[in-house]
Amino acid sequence: MGAAAYVHIPFCQRKCLYCDFNSYPGMEELFLPYAEALKQEVRAAARSFNTEIATVFFGGGTPTLLPPKLISSVLEEIRACFKILPNAEITTEANPGTVTAGSLAHLHGAGFNRISLGVQSLFDNELKRLGRIHTPKEAIRAFKDARSAGFTNINVDLMYGIPEETMDSWRSTLVRVLELEPEHISLYSLSVEEGTPFFQMYNSGELELPGSEAEADMYEEAARILTGAGFIHYEISNFARPGFFCRHNITYWKNQPYFGFGAGAASFLGGVRRTNASSVQEYIRRMGAGESPVVSEEALEGRMAMGETIFLGLRMLCGVDEQEFQSRYGTSLRKVFGPEIDGLKRRGLLEEPDGALRLTHKGLLLANEAFCQFLG
Repeated sequence: MGAAAYVHIPFCQRKCLYCDFNSYPGMEELFLPYAEALKQEVRAAARSFNTEIATVFFGGGTPTLLPPKLISSVLEEIRACFKILPNAEITTEANPGTVTAGSLAHLHGAGFNRISLGVQSLFDNELKRLGRIHTPKEAIRAFKDARSAGFTNINVDLMYGIPEETMDSWRSTLVRVLELEPEHISLYSLSVEEGTPFFQMYNSGELELPGSEAEADMYEEAARILTGAGFIHYEISNFARPGFFCRHNITYWKNQPYFGFGAGAASFLGGVRRTNASSVQEYIRRMGAGESPVVSEEALEGRMAMGETIFLGLRMLCGVDEQEFQSRYGTSLRKVFGPEIDGLKRRGLLEEPDGALRLTHKGLLLANEAFCQFLG
């Protein structure tokens, strides 16, 4: 079946006001040494783990801020060190403000066959409030350039619950994105995270948000519009045309093995989660000195491992297959989590049709309340 490989590119042109990811602007001088450090980590991992790779995903940050030849050189190293399966899904995230027709053509020619565009909104005022560097016009141009470059699998990331956003502007963004005919659409509600400018603005009363009820309405309206347009709602935040589910993310949701390369990246191999140093400079130093980039390890066993498999699997609308769970852990869902399951069913958040445990429609809106019952 093969493992997944995630490659973290921690660079961005400008930090978005809501972003708490491990990403930094103004580090152009580290682009080349960072790419070399990534290659060193890939080589070291290949010596320790002999496995095939089924999916590769470059995320960030903004991977496309790097020169295309530098990005593709890292993919070439993965290909040289591991056997990448012939039908592998190979994705890069891209900020529309950092790509050109030429750079997209280079990436496609280098073997990337899926691209995820961080569009977020198609309204200027909403993008400015988020601190995004691109305009709606640039987002549409980037999509069309990606299609012209040969990408037949394009995801569009969208965000709702944005300051100044209305239901009408949200509907308009969705309709205009559908006119582009993407294969996949991901929807994320704005989350105000501690340590971000938005967190400070929210606490000081400078940031007005639509509110949780309006966000829930936007989510349900998006689901109605996208499923009505032929998309399959296959995961809480993700919609796809038939045959275009994101296989890389499904690896995470099924709690299956994956490599994590780069600063702050996490891997899950042999039942152990390992996390790399988050500092870009420290990551480069460690790799240059022949040291391990790993700063923490956690073996997932017993109830903890089973709980993670359930809460991750519940993100998918097909839910957790009870026979698969039994085969993997040698015990039944109900034997381990019977009281939790019954409690959530009484609240109308879970159901058990056809040998699967999955969230109800109400459960999709209150998913975090369901997930926490299986953790700890």
